Amino acid sequence: MAVFRSISLASVTMLLAHLNGVQATTFLAPEQDIVLPASGSAREPLEWAGANSPYFAGPNIYGISNAVPDNCVVEQVAYNVRHGSRYPDAGAYAQWTALYAKIQNATFTATGELAFLQDWQPILTNSAAQMSQESTTGYKEAYDLGYQVRTRYPKLYAYGTPFISWANLYPRVVQTAQNFVRGFLGQTATNLGLVISINSTGSPQALFDSLSPSDQCPLFVDGNGGTQQVSWNKIYLPPILERIQTMITGNLNFTTTDISIMPYLCGFESQITGTLSPWCGVFSDAELKQYEYSQDLRYYYGMGPGTDLPSKMMLPYLNALVGMLAQGPGINGTFANGTSFTLPKILTSFMNDGQITELGAATGIWDNTTILSGTEIPEGYDYISSHFVSMRGTVAFERLNCFLANNSTSTSSLPKPTPTSGSTNQTYIRILINDAVYVVPSCQDGPGRSCLMSEYIALVKNKVAAAGDLRTRCNVTNAASPTVLKGASFFTNLADSWLAQVAP
Repeated sequence: MAVFRSISLASVTMLLAHLNGVQATTFLAPEQDIVLPASGSAREPLEWAGANSPYFAGPNIYGISNAVPDNCVVEQVAYNVRHGSRYPDAGAYAQWTALYAKIQNATFTATGELAFLQDWQPILTNSAAQMSQESTTGYKEAYDLGYQVRTRYPKLYAYGTPFISWANLYPRVVQTAQNFVRGFLGQTATNLGLVISINSTGSPQALFDSLSPSDQCPLFVDGNGGTQQVSWNKIYLPPILERIQTMITGNLNFTTTDISIMPYLCGFESQITGTLSPWCGVFSDAELKQYEYSQDLRYYYGMGPGTDLPSKMMLPYLNALVGMLAQGPGINGTFANGTSFTLPKILTSFMNDGQITELGAATGIWDNTTILSGTEIPEGYDYISSHFVSMRGTVAFERLNCFLANNSTSTSSLPKPTPTSGSTNQTYIRILINDAVYVVPSCQDGPGRSCLMSEYIALVKNKVAAAGDLRTRCNVTNAASPTVLKGASFFTNLADSWLAQVAP
């Protein structure tokens, strides 16, 4: 039942720099966006809430520094970002209020970690206005990411030049993009920043040419954890329910459904209020890891590696994105008015949890991942949803230009050698998930276990071919829909009818 744990990214970077006698770059942006405090019962309550966790970096499961590999430079980067922390949707909030009504209608005494129950109430103060919007913590996560990316890649943006981000047309997603641009550009955001919103259902031509392609796939079904999650919930929830009921005297009788809501409340209440929720003190680390595993099943068998069609939804987008990274900086696009622009060297796309999950599945990083069981937690498994689809979770791609001696792909940290007739430069791609380096199992021979760009292009194209005709598989019958799937023409053609410009 153990879960993979490892040392921090910052620790690895500093250790390697010390051992190699190299002066490491010390960034002022903190590794963690917010404090991740312990509760009275758990050491890491906010890090085991699955997709309901606020953003946190890493962990570094491969032990690879996320510093740029020696003898390499980042020429271009693409960040794909889930929206930041948010207020609940209507369905989730209805569960909160139903739990509150149950508690209020009961006559009971609660002790220990549940002593707060008599005074607890849902924390939204203006639910009609707050529902589904980005929260204050979400604003901070997005703004801070803008600052972090700007300072991490200082040579990829020239002060005083325009900057564009792209966002799925969903309020909290657009809000996250806006706040990112503000953090990235600072006081120049008003004049130089632009967010392009993408309406995934705004035109038949948007078929597999948006940041939410499943919206135009009639046969797409979110597996929502499948039978495996149902089985696991029947295993892990009853013992927790039994323990919690021992702290209650009276006629307040929780159900396993009630118990499953409480870790959700831990994550959401904490990021909404900016203080650790009392619900985080109800569960032990072991119990929270069991809840985390239920979340992992939800995504693995929802639209992740444990599914077929759902896990293919972002392949056309990935294929187009990797094609642009392979082409390199200097790609031109066209505004709706016909004028041209040059794509930023830092490409940023904002989306929802489903698309981050689908994109992660498409990348190849989990091609050999452990198949998740519905009856027990696998030892050392790495498909942990809070590590990639947390609030403001990121899937980033770096284009690396690396100097190699004698055609070697060695990751040696020795100083850059003197060029010889056998020296060359090669282009690689590196994937970072929530700031941690992840490797593609079949392609990891480059510096820092990156993948040769040409080999990664071939890998993605093979995945696209193996997925088959997605238009047919989705049962798309609209004759106005394209037969050739573009994936991401919205980066370069801002005249598409399903796009709109939004000020940051």
